[in-house]
Amino acid sequence: MKKLATCFVAITGFIGTSAFAADMGVPAAPPPAPVWNWTGWYAGVNVGASFGNAKTDFNGTPFFQGTTQVIPGFGFSDREYPDGFMGGGQIGYNWQYSPIIVVGLEADFQGAVERDNENFNQSFSFVTPNPETHSSGTVVANYTTQIDWFGTVRARIGYVWGNGQVMSYLTGGLAYGEVKINGTNNVSATVANGGGRFLLSATQTFGHSQVNTGWVAGYGTEGRLGNSNWTWKVEGLYMGLGTLDTTSVTSGVSCTPVCTGLTGGQVATHTRFTDGILRGGLNYKFY
Repeated sequence: MKKLATCFVAITGFIGTSAFAADMGVPAAPPPAPVWNWTGWYAGVNVGASFGNAKTDFNGTPFFQGTTQVIPGFGFSDREYPDGFMGGGQIGYNWQYSPIIVVGLEADFQGAVERDNENFNQSFSFVTPNPETHSSGTVVANYTTQIDWFGTVRARIGYVWGNGQVMSYLTGGLAYGEVKINGTNNVSATVANGGGRFLLSATQTFGHSQVNTGWVAGYGTEGRLGNSNWTWKVEGLYMGLGTLDTTSVTSGVSCTPVCTGLTGGQVATHTRFTDGILRGGLNYKFY
């Protein structure tokens, strides 16, 4: 009987203690943190560097006497690397297709200070029959290529990792931008045949700019900043902005001794522009 009474007192004490603890209000476990979702509109800014590449083909017919070409035409190629800083803004929309897949569309517009200047020379030598004529000389080209601004409209597809708050993505789509070339081409030549020996020179100027469309592709990573609506991103892009053609205007021709009816020809240029881009940025996600 004593053992039964002791057991009853122990059980009663345990129940009372539990009830007292419940009355004291033991803190509940904190609610789970909300899951970050990539779906929605966003806008932001970016800054970085561009590393352009401009390959130019030169083809010229520098001198004519009446309708006769004095020396054969020449052709050569050169390459410049217009690079510099760039910056701008972007806007886009993401749709989180699954816990690990995000698809979206983004448009951006960039101001750039990409340019390069080149001064180079190319020698030439020709022998032509009927009558036999020996021609030799030098072409000196001084020119600048540049990209002043560009923009892209791209699709993105990303893989989500890092507790759902980091996304690595591939991107690609349409690019557009303004490309430019301008410069001078100086040709000096010695022409010798049965009629004597002549020193010729001509200066041609060329320049053109236009807005081209092209393509862009790249990759990047974007992640949430703390528990805010801001995200950071780092991305690299490669862009093709098409070609640009110019035809020169002859601004000066001379001949020693005097040549009758000597006129200047033309130099045509054909330039292909590509650009590599490395940039970082911030986005704000709107709910």
